[in-house]
Amino acid sequence: MNTVGRIYISKVLMKKIALPAQSEIKVRVGSLLVNSELIIQDLKKKSYMLSPSLARALYIKKRKRMKLRYDQRENIIHLGPTIGILSTFLPNRGEHDPLSMQAELIFLSNISKTLAGQVYVFTPGSINWSNNTVRGYVYKQISPERGFWIPHIYPLPDVVYDRIPSRSSEARSLIRNTKNKLCQLPHLKYFNPSFLNKWRVYQILINDPRLHPYIPETRVLTAENLKDLLSKYELLYLKPANGSLGKGIIKVKRDEKGSLHFVTNGRRKIRSSADSVADLMKKTKIYRGKRAYIAQQGIFLASYKGLPFDLRIVYQKNAQGVWQISKSFVRVAARGSSVSNLASGGRVEKTKHVLKYLYKKSSLVEEKNQQIKLLCQQVAEALEKISQANYGELGLDIGLDKNGAPWLIEVNSKPRKTTESEVSQVIVKNTFRRPLEYSTYLAGF
Repeated sequence: MNTVGRIYISKVLMKKIALPAQSEIKVRVGSLLVNSELIIQDLKKKSYMLSPSLARALYIKKRKRMKLRYDQRENIIHLGPTIGILSTFLPNRGEHDPLSMQAELIFLSNISKTLAGQVYVFTPGSINWSNNTVRGYVYKQISPERGFWIPHIYPLPDVVYDRIPSRSSEARSLIRNTKNKLCQLPHLKYFNPSFLNKWRVYQILINDPRLHPYIPETRVLTAENLKDLLSKYELLYLKPANGSLGKGIIKVKRDEKGSLHFVTNGRRKIRSSADSVADLMKKTKIYRGKRAYIAQQGIFLASYKGLPFDLRIVYQKNAQGVWQISKSFVRVAARGSSVSNLASGGRVEKTKHVLKYLYKKSSLVEEKNQQIKLLCQQVAEALEKISQANYGELGLDIGLDKNGAPWLIEVNSKPRKTTESEVSQVIVKNTFRRPLEYSTYLAGF
């Protein structure tokens, strides 16, 4: 390996990181590794400096504050972190919804400027595999309403934060191949690797005995399974195994005479009834299409002012790699709706207001919060342990039944985060900052 440029390190910093004296050393930024001359300087500060030729070889931008760590095992100086946010495209409309992927990527890019290291958005088509670099993009805000993406060449990152926006995008061969190649790079860490399949999640979580009391019984949708579940439960939900945003859900309720009443969710609601399981399967066939479905035990949810609700928890790892609740809010179902999803007309309420309305005493509210917190922790631990995948954030939908018992309704590995909130802008910023802080932790800083 040719020697390129120089890295100057103060004696104070050299002592702090336990760097042995040597004339040359390898310097890594992201997936790029360069051999450089090491110069020790007699300075009091814990400082370092790169020669222009070394900075160019490592594609470090001017005036960018980078942390330094010494990897004793490999005898490498590592500068970073370099964090890549993977998306399928860079939307750049003049006006955009605060819930859109464009708003999320812009917010992430802007908030990353307050952190050390370099953070960029990139797409599979922008990677140069021959030299481990990528054309990454950083957003330049020129007014509250306007801005544009600035491209630069960066090293492939230390950490990839997967923000592929949809299941259909994730299924494309280009995306799958890109993920596989990125994960094979020796120093690269990758988190939130894929959307979750509801049936697969149930199979994973039901293996943890701690979670048995909190998980509704779930089966693959077949006529036989449906008949069995309806013999046990008065209420069921039929859901697309790979669905999200509450789309495609069918609520089925069995009355005292054995008739099956069902309601579909979506723009065009269908309310009807069936005389038998076979009749129900036939009448919902067109609505279900060719999608794989699950049948899930229905929970009679507690009500807030006469309307059923559930809790959406944004559960994230922090700068120490520890799970914590970053955001919690209640989703109250729209009148006449079978689901509480905001995309289906549900509205947001503050969790503390709803729990206080239900349980009155602060001691009971605190007890309920602790139950919810423990359930989130157990779900995240089981999901990572059994799937062998790394997650930095999860969206958990938790319902409370009429007796106050918590139930895990759904887990989402790609929770969408709004850039606006009626609750707290500080909480909004934290939900965007935490995945970047966790990325810094994963990179070793």
